Amino acid sequence: MFFLLLPGIISGQQFYRLKADFSIKEKLADGSSQLIMGKVYYDKVSEKIVYDITFPEPEIWVLKDTSFFRMKERQLLDRKRSFLIPESSFFHFTLTGQLSDFGLKDSPYKIEQVEKDGEMVISTWEPDDTKLKEAMGKVIISNIDKKLNGIVFYNTEGKMLSKQFYQDYINVSGCEFPTEIIQITYQETGQNYQVTTYKNVVINQNGKEDLYNISIPN
Repeated sequence: MFFLLLPGIISGQQFYRLKADFSIKEKLADGSSQLIMGKVYYDKVSEKIVYDITFPEPEIWVLKDTSFFRMKERQLLDRKRSFLIPESSFFHFTLTGQLSDFGLKDSPYKIEQVEKDGEMVISTWEPDDTKLKEAMGKVIISNIDKKLNGIVFYNTEGKMLSKQFYQDYINVSGCEFPTEIIQITYQETGQNYQVTTYKNVVINQNGKEDLYNISIPN
């Protein structure tokens, strides 16, 4: 049994960085739409998500800790607070083998209910911490063939905030990677609809240190 489990353990720990071409098509609540294209880099050690934008115009976006940085020609244009933390991103969960439960297993959430609907396994997660309950609502996750299919986030009043669908998985060097993510965000003014696609995914790329661990100017 030990020898059967060992390859899986090794495989689950060998992924430390990824790169991919991406495109984001978004339709906003006001009826406008936008397209963003480029390459994305993520490294678990530097804990930075780097977007090297090529369209609509060259820019570099960096997410680090709770900050979002915009740069052009390596000069800082803007810095603001970000709600997306790299260590809680789908990139991180993909590399660490936590995408199937979106990292909730190792968080202050616990499973309240599990049910099956055809080939889909649906689990409901609730905050298991008093302070977290005051700020966050339940999360519902659906899995197909042990892969994340969808995730829905609610607020404390039970109102749906957003839902995401993870589709078209490919296996890259043993790492399961969804190449299409659909996200719908609900707001009082309407809903935003976003489709992100990935291609040319590379796992554990050598080189490109200037991007994986990019320096952020003051």
